[in-house]
Amino acid sequence: MSGILVDVTPTFSPEEILGLLAQHYQLAGQLKILPGYCDQNCLFTTTDGCRYIVKIASSREPKFELEMQNAAMAHLAEKGLAVPRLMENRAEKLITEIESPAGQRFFLRVLTYLVGDFYADIAPIKTNIALWSDLGGFMAKIDLGLADFQHAGAYRYLIWDLAHGYGACQINKQLISRQQRGLVDYFLTLYKTQTMPLLTQLPQGIIHNDANDMNLLIDDKQQPCRVTGLIDFGDMVHTQVINELAITSAYALMNQVDPLKALKNLVAGYHQIRPLSATELEALFSLIALRLCVSVCNSAAAMQEAPDNKYLSVSVQPAWALLRQLRTLNPYAVLSQLRLVCGLNVDSGKDKKDIIDYRHKHLGKTLSLSYQSPLKIVRGQGAYLYDEQGNGYLDMVNNVCHVGHCHPEVVAAGQAQMAKLNTNTRYLHDNLINYADKLLATMPEELSVCMFVNSGSEANELAFRLARCFTGSKELLVVDGAYHGNTNACIEASPYKFDGPGGEGAQPYVHKVALPDPYRGEFSGYSRETAAAYADSVTQVLEELAVAEKTPGAFICESLQGVAGQIIMPEGYLENVYEQVRAAGGVCIADEVQVGFGRVGTHMWAFETQNIVPDIVTLGKPIGNGHPLAAVITSQKIADAFVTGMEYFNTFGGNPVSCAIGMAVLDAIKKDKLQENALETGHYFRQKLRELQQQFQLIGDVRGLGLFIGVELVEDRDSKKPATEKAAELIEYFKQHNILLSTEGPFYNVLKIKPPLAFNKSDADKFITVLEAWLRIDSLNSAK
Repeated sequence: MSGILVDVTPTFSPEEILGLLAQHYQLAGQLKILPGYCDQNCLFTTTDGCRYIVKIASSREPKFELEMQNAAMAHLAEKGLAVPRLMENRAEKLITEIESPAGQRFFLRVLTYLVGDFYADIAPIKTNIALWSDLGGFMAKIDLGLADFQHAGAYRYLIWDLAHGYGACQINKQLISRQQRGLVDYFLTLYKTQTMPLLTQLPQGIIHNDANDMNLLIDDKQQPCRVTGLIDFGDMVHTQVINELAITSAYALMNQVDPLKALKNLVAGYHQIRPLSATELEALFSLIALRLCVSVCNSAAAMQEAPDNKYLSVSVQPAWALLRQLRTLNPYAVLSQLRLVCGLNVDSGKDKKDIIDYRHKHLGKTLSLSYQSPLKIVRGQGAYLYDEQGNGYLDMVNNVCHVGHCHPEVVAAGQAQMAKLNTNTRYLHDNLINYADKLLATMPEELSVCMFVNSGSEANELAFRLARCFTGSKELLVVDGAYHGNTNACIEASPYKFDGPGGEGAQPYVHKVALPDPYRGEFSGYSRETAAAYADSVTQVLEELAVAEKTPGAFICESLQGVAGQIIMPEGYLENVYEQVRAAGGVCIADEVQVGFGRVGTHMWAFETQNIVPDIVTLGKPIGNGHPLAAVITSQKIADAFVTGMEYFNTFGGNPVSCAIGMAVLDAIKKDKLQENALETGHYFRQKLRELQQQFQLIGDVRGLGLFIGVELVEDRDSKKPATEKAAELIEYFKQHNILLSTEGPFYNVLKIKPPLAFNKSDADKFITVLEAWLRIDSLNSAK
């Protein structure tokens, strides 16, 4: 049951009400029935032209709650605020007990009539800054007026109290459609993860709790600029005071083309009268959305119980429309703008220069920063990052926050488990096996053993140990230009590092094979013939090992090369190489740390695009959406060879919190259809990039799978001279236009595109627009 008592709404006839007014108030006149939720409301005009509001409350509404409303209105009226006053009956009482013809008891009250038009009667185009500001100020005065008001009736359970809004929505959301439920669930998760932890810090008090557009009066619906009154105190409750502003905002923002503009002015007006705390501002956006969710969910329940009561659905459609608008906004960007209009600093943290200086002095000089003028990033949502001023940046390179920055369901999973337990794998826990089972279900059947670690580097180092135990050999084949991590063993397996600045070259047990680069390499194209030509490099190394009477321990290869330049290998390359390595006694490791979990679109794992099954797969980066989590997946026979008598124990690997987060990531990939999005959006994006390639000679190559894309810039398409300086210039240009991008490849001339999978076609269009603008500028400069 929803708890909405629509079945006991009084239904007195106009004649019966007129008789009651004559009997108890000695009043005569005419009645006009008004809409109501649970009460029966009427406009009563006396014979001499005086107007009153007649309210008959539900028989189930406690009398002391009506007494609270009466006391609150009197309290506010004494402070000069525009609210109704109660009329006494012939017995000098403010509440009259009456009976229906069926003998059911009800409570009747007569209130003074406030002159003014309803806020609801204003055409949306007529609302304006002055009105929003005055509305904010008016409600702040109401809240200040109630600050010293106390009544026992306010301490009650009310389904419209936002303190209970989350639970009310959970009860009633099954009554809305699946699509609508998805939207509601997003905001409920946002509230749970971002606002619930703040509730104890929010000031509490008694509030009106229902400043909707039918309860607010304004001076002139044609040229509104001032709020003239507030009616209907039936939802008064003791709760967080900020809920008042949230509820007011929820209704004032409906039907607005730019709801943020209205919100900023409303909040500024409120803050001038009753200054808001930083915590109240932090919670406001989520609470506005929660009120809308409560409205649509409660209305769905009420309409089911009373389908003929049209008043119940008055604000449902505008509420849904506003929820969809709010879904496009970033809560932190909204908060930043609200802090600015309240005259508060957006960022209360350290100055960027102080942070940079401290890093240089105390965090090691090898810790790099992006961009000539580094960014201070403080929030993230979806495919966007936000700086300390609330400016949003489209994130084109963060393949770690795979399902979107701060995905609310991933955050919620981590919070929930962290509040219960976090410990190591020496204790039994469901999360470990549940997650392992869910992860293994995405793999080929042969890969049936899962080992959890904390980073891709750890995963690759463990993979090397597994391979050595199985083959008895340490000899390692690596692809030129590859990067596999930052531990000693991983650096020694990474030509990108050991052949780069500060590197010491390849160790004797490490053997480089040619990078299968179809664009810049020795052999061009994606054919099987090209793949075989590159695989000959592996053949040569294996022959050299055989001459030296050595067997290969392992061949490790990224399923798609990242730092080497966003390389897509020719068809059949890994098939050819795996066959050779296995025939020589080695095992094959697929490094999926950067490219797995549906990024390629066509498959869950990038190695599947090469039609092979590795012996060992390493996972990292996207696996925990930013949480330190990684894994090694292998076969039973390789895992058995690792049982040497030495225990393998990882303090944090496989802990319940990490496993809960990992499961939430897999769920988000499926629920949000992110693999499908990577395929569709990636195809669309590459098509747009190739259209630009046809127009601008600077783009030498566009390559990729799904949302793993490389755009190689060259000064000349014939010589393929790398356009390194122009690539660096372009990166800074993108930053100036709020898009974050970086370069890869040995010459740093390849645009590295691997955004969170929340990235969509609209984001792609934004990127294309900025890229095309810069390319046109570059073309003009080159022509001079």
